[in-house]
Amino acid sequence: MIPSLIVAGGEEGTAALLSLAVGIVAAVLLALSLNAYRKTRLRRLLLVSAAFGFFALSVVVRNIEIFVLPGIDVDEVLVTSLELVMLLLFFLALVLRD
Repeated sequence: MIPSLIVAGGEEGTAALLSLAVGIVAAVLLALSLNAYRKTRLRRLLLVSAAFGFFALSVVVRNIEIFVLPGIDVDEVLVTSLELVMLLLFFLALVLRD
């Protein structure tokens, strides 16, 4: 079932499709980084995987109103908190030594 927002097209439909594409890319990057961690056991890759996971989760949370339950207001505090966690995980992946 395709949400009516996407079928209607326009700027909102394009934004919804782009957001969906971002979520898919985040999920693919999560899978790739988990596979790389499994092969190398580098702790940095585990942190990067977690960051990509939180990124994918934030896309889902941000778009749940469009794709799942229209009318539900997404709490900006939750999305912003997920973004903060992502940034901290990327930072830790850069500065920690294995």
